[in-house]
Amino acid sequence: MAAFRLPREGRQLGLLLAATGMFLVSTDSLFIRIADADGWTIAFMSSLWSTPIMWGIAARSLGRELPDRFNRYRKPLLSSSILGSISMTAFVMAVTKTEVANVVAIIAAAPIFAAVIARLALRERASPRTWRAIAVTIVGILVIVSGSLSGDGLSGNLLVLFAICCFGVNLSIWRRFPDLPRTLLVALTASSTMLVTAVPAAPSGLDRDALLATMAMGIFFGPAARFCMSTATRYASPAEVSLFTPVETVCATAWVWLWFDEVPPTATFIGAAVVLAAVTYGVTGPAAEVTPTPTPHT
Repeated sequence: MAAFRLPREGRQLGLLLAATGMFLVSTDSLFIRIADADGWTIAFMSSLWSTPIMWGIAARSLGRELPDRFNRYRKPLLSSSILGSISMTAFVMAVTKTEVANVVAIIAAAPIFAAVIARLALRERASPRTWRAIAVTIVGILVIVSGSLSGDGLSGNLLVLFAICCFGVNLSIWRRFPDLPRTLLVALTASSTMLVTAVPAAPSGLDRDALLATMAMGIFFGPAARFCMSTATRYASPAEVSLFTPVETVCATAWVWLWFDEVPPTATFIGAAVVLAAVTYGVTGPAAEVTPTPTPHT
């Protein structure tokens, strides 16, 4: 029997990075609940922890090339970092304003947004197999949250919808600029988030648990997830990468179950099985079709 080997290049590597990124980002809902603070403060503190570390990593990885790489990709770097900071802040605030079930239900629509945006911006067509997988994935998510959606928390629902729109645009930017320096992008996103949330944040009232939760988000899980997701688009289409967003839904439910001893209903297990089957079906199909376009460097 041949030994299993992790892919090192190509589409399979992109799918692995997408799955890993979504698995890491699935911890956000748990840490936000542990922090038990307002969204502005959580976003600010996590980016505050992340900023010096990510700039250190970017400086070490790029060395003297850092200023040149920034100038070369200035527009996409700044655009992507601003979108990333807005998306993150909107997501964190959504989790604090409405039930997590509502948030993850709307996140299931991310593949639709990503596929449409990629089609318009990149002329990149998702395969019929991917579209079928997206449809089944949404069915699975609706099964998971059946009976949990309500008319409350409208502002939270709108915020997460806005967040996944920004995420979809970012996927297309990352795909359009495959040579975009990812460590620099993550560092700029952290700095942008810190600046966006600095004024309304109130970190002085945080307790020890909140500080530890935001440290975990800002130092490891958040930056690692963004690095994996942005790198995944070098090898796979935005529609395929976003197809892994349900991984966050399933895993986030598991984290809350394990940490807060909240046993999910039977519908969650059924929906999770549907989601995993749909993702498996989608990622084992052919790659997306792309109309060749020159890759700009500025």
